[in-house]
Amino acid sequence: MKLNIVYFLINIFLIGSMLSGCKRENPNTPSIYLTMAETNPVARLAVDSSGAAQAISITSSSLVDREVSAEIRVDTLLIQAYNAKNGTAYKALPEAAYSLSANRVRITPGTNVSDAIAFQVHGTEHFRVGEAYMMPITIRSAAGMPVIEASRTVYLILNQVIITRAASLTNRNYFRVDFSTNNDALRAMQNITMETRVMVNSFATSTPFISSVMGLEEMFLMRFGDVTVPPNVMQVGGINVNYSFTTNTWYHLAAVYDGSQMRVYVDGQLAGSLAVSRTIDLTSMWAGGFHFGYSAGGRYLDGAISEARIWSRALSQAEINNGRCGVDPASAGLIGYWKFNDAEGRTVRDISGNNRDAVAMRDIVWVPGVRCE
Repeated sequence: MKLNIVYFLINIFLIGSMLSGCKRENPNTPSIYLTMAETNPVARLAVDSSGAAQAISITSSSLVDREVSAEIRVDTLLIQAYNAKNGTAYKALPEAAYSLSANRVRITPGTNVSDAIAFQVHGTEHFRVGEAYMMPITIRSAAGMPVIEASRTVYLILNQVIITRAASLTNRNYFRVDFSTNNDALRAMQNITMETRVMVNSFATSTPFISSVMGLEEMFLMRFGDVTVPPNVMQVGGINVNYSFTTNTWYHLAAVYDGSQMRVYVDGQLAGSLAVSRTIDLTSMWAGGFHFGYSAGGRYLDGAISEARIWSRALSQAEINNGRCGVDPASAGLIGYWKFNDAEGRTVRDISGNNRDAVAMRDIVWVPGVRCE
């Protein structure tokens, strides 16, 4: 009796598996998909002040012998599920900010690619600083052929293009920020984020082969190189970042400490982590205190700097990605925010409202035409 029950359950399982398999897409059945989503459902579109356009078409897995058509729509309701799955925080542009040139595409007999319609973004007027935008474009319905579900939708990430200028750190110029007075809350920090955009003209060529980016030596310092590591390897908080940095390239760097883990991000991607317990004192005056482009009596950075910020909280990866080109100066937790795109004499103002200005040691030279997206 027990054996019969076992056989019965096995048969039920096999039947269920066969039925489930029947529901799967048959790779031998001619089907259509969004051309952009053939190999990757995520794509990016750079948008500047004049706007941007992306061609949208469908492709059939084989030549068609009759007309095949599809209705194309922007479906912003898909963003919530994407964010939940990927830990992101994308938002949709308002309807006035974008359009589709048409809603239907067609594949004519004897071909396998449709005509194209245009998804258009009308400038950057509706973009908000520190927000990240995504527009899912999907095949809403099709006539004449089934749709490959994995390539039904393309999630189009919109990167706002910002052109600005940055402060040069060549010729041993550097900036100092004074955290030593009226800053009791900064003496024993166990949650902190330090981030900036940086470009290196050349890495250090003499001992100790260190190029300092920002922070305090022996406390919390973002730097390149050391006597024991190559000059183009980033170090911060005990982590040697496994990433090959090159000259004349802009990078966004972020170091995040949450009380138990140090994490380092390069261009929004996790590049290293370390379990560690420490207390960070931003008010320390060891080796002269907090600097950009300098530490321990030298160790200058030959390059340029832009968009530097310090926070009293551990930012998430989504927050880091969203703010690479700028954030709202009134954002919660900002300790200091230096855009390094303007100055009063040698002083770059702290636009967080905390009056922790960065003062250059020499007259500032500006690097024009710096692109961020």
